[in-house]
Amino acid sequence: MRHLFLSALLIIISLFASSNLTAQVAEPNLKWGHPTQQELEMTNYSPDPDADAVVLCKTTEVQYVITKDVLQVLYDVKGRIKILKPEGTKHASIDIFYTVNDGVEGNREVASHVKGTTFNLVNGQLERSELTSEMVNTLKAPDPKQKVLTLLFPDAKAGSVIEYEYTITSDLYREIKDWDAQCELPVAYTKYDVTIPEWFGFYVQTIGNEYNTSKITQQRTAKRPTYIIETSGAEYECLGVNFEFEGRRLTALKNEPLIFSPQVYAQRVIIDINTETLPRHTKHQYSMTWNEIDQFLLKHNNFGKLLNSNPLKKEMKKAGISQMKDVDEKIMATVRLLRQHVKWNGKYNLYGSPASQVLKNGRGSNTDINFMLIAMLNDAGINSYPAVLCARDIDIIDENRSTMKNFTSTIVVIDRGDRFQVFDGSMENATIDILPTKFLVSKARVIKKDNNNPWINLEDKGLELISHKFTGDIDQNGKLTATCVSTYHDKAAEQMRTEIKKQGEELFNNKLQSSQITVSDHKTQGIDDVEMPVTEIINFSCQLNNNDGSITLPQLIVPFIDEKLFKNDTRYNPIEFPTKIRETIDIAFTIPEGWEVADVPAPISLNTSDNTIVMAITPSTMGKMINVSTHFLINRLVFNKRDYKGIKNLVDRIVKQSKEPFILKKKN
Repeated sequence: MRHLFLSALLIIISLFASSNLTAQVAEPNLKWGHPTQQELEMTNYSPDPDADAVVLCKTTEVQYVITKDVLQVLYDVKGRIKILKPEGTKHASIDIFYTVNDGVEGNREVASHVKGTTFNLVNGQLERSELTSEMVNTLKAPDPKQKVLTLLFPDAKAGSVIEYEYTITSDLYREIKDWDAQCELPVAYTKYDVTIPEWFGFYVQTIGNEYNTSKITQQRTAKRPTYIIETSGAEYECLGVNFEFEGRRLTALKNEPLIFSPQVYAQRVIIDINTETLPRHTKHQYSMTWNEIDQFLLKHNNFGKLLNSNPLKKEMKKAGISQMKDVDEKIMATVRLLRQHVKWNGKYNLYGSPASQVLKNGRGSNTDINFMLIAMLNDAGINSYPAVLCARDIDIIDENRSTMKNFTSTIVVIDRGDRFQVFDGSMENATIDILPTKFLVSKARVIKKDNNNPWINLEDKGLELISHKFTGDIDQNGKLTATCVSTYHDKAAEQMRTEIKKQGEELFNNKLQSSQITVSDHKTQGIDDVEMPVTEIINFSCQLNNNDGSITLPQLIVPFIDEKLFKNDTRYNPIEFPTKIRETIDIAFTIPEGWEVADVPAPISLNTSDNTIVMAITPSTMGKMINVSTHFLINRLVFNKRDYKGIKNLVDRIVKQSKEPFILKKKN
């Protein structure tokens, strides 16, 4: 990542030309409406032979305009996609998101000048199929403030080239949309051209998973757009600050195991408008320091103004919560009381709704519930505050860039003096100090007055603590009859409760991951008590391999890592483990009379250089007992993609070793 701090200079930045590519890259075809013969005839994209389609070219031009004395931003977008395989036809549907904000004039965006064409070679002749109004549909977007325009291209098939263009006219001139250079398809060429009037101060940030390997060049240009402002019609010539970003041969964003969202690590450009100084107008400051953001939220009607609203005061008094001496007991009594009256509605929000309304509905977002708990705990004499964060599947908070742009939700922070505890209203199957996996971020900001230590790390608020204890007997025929008692604590207990309530017994159909294992009995304990661990007891039998008086016993009945997660030789994204994990497996099996252990597997202990991943298997024997003690630790959530080969090697070795068996033979 690099930061480009810019004054009123004219800069062209040619970005994302990866240094490991050949210098001779074919120039893009920027003649819209005229795909080349080469584009029409191409059958594969050599930098990504498996791609079912490729973005041949995409340009985005951003400029400010004044219409009827109203300042707006225009986004002119043009794109060309080549469909290479039949399954690539799904990319002949283009979604255009834009902000509607209930249609309020001066606070909305409009999509216009939509065009599209499908080009096909038929018997050597070029055929064009134009996009018609029936092929353009306006739909609701997941964000209620947005809509999505969907373009469905006609006659699209393997070999087609589709082109599209559109314009977004935005009243939100103080917010320039982020530019995403990468997408789910490989991109042969892309360009971002943005011109900002010198009346604005701004900040530019370039982000990208592979950005440090990119080659950057820059030079000055001069653009002097002329704007007519104010009703007097006075004309002002304004110096424009211009940027041009180029990307060539960008890899497709890959959906891989152990990643929340590849888009978080995509190469992109962010521009924040800081100040506005229009002629004959007072200077306006739009950017805020972190402390100013704190104060803004504390004064907000749907944030700070809700933190003292406790409609359950009478119920708290009746329950005697304030008189409880033990703080832990007081906290849990308050949480239980709140859960009796309000359930989570499945939504995560940054801002809340009035507590009286939430209580009346009996349902609310996680933040609605969190704000009510903060008020209740403070009334009970326990200092509690909100903390804001960005979910792991959305973005990563940069402490050096003070902005509210990416905050997605709020949690409760309970001040315990020497430590802090957390709570989130969405965690219906957990006690306090357990958060959703997507909230396990390295930076969340506590919002309160006189905030000396605002940043907190939440990565430890989702530890999976698991133990498995196997006991059993092996008979003369090699049949193993055993019991497994598994105990799940903390985040692991919450996940078990959630999955059991969702799937029921289906969850256990493949629990021991073997067609040779027969489960005779299964039961769980602690499902309905969130303050207790979950215990799972499975009675099962398994026919071991018995060949010519030799019984083979695998070291591990339950593998503690899924080797499929690391089956690929290469990695495109960082590795994001959902949670930190501490897991143990202890096995104690009795061998049959008249038999002995002829071969014991070698112990193995592997770890990363910083000991954030540790895997160990220690097999042993004593008399008639076979014992295996295993330990698995993940104490870090995010690893760089450069760490992938080392972690894969560690996993491959431990998986291979775990398959080394004990060999039992009859005594002579």
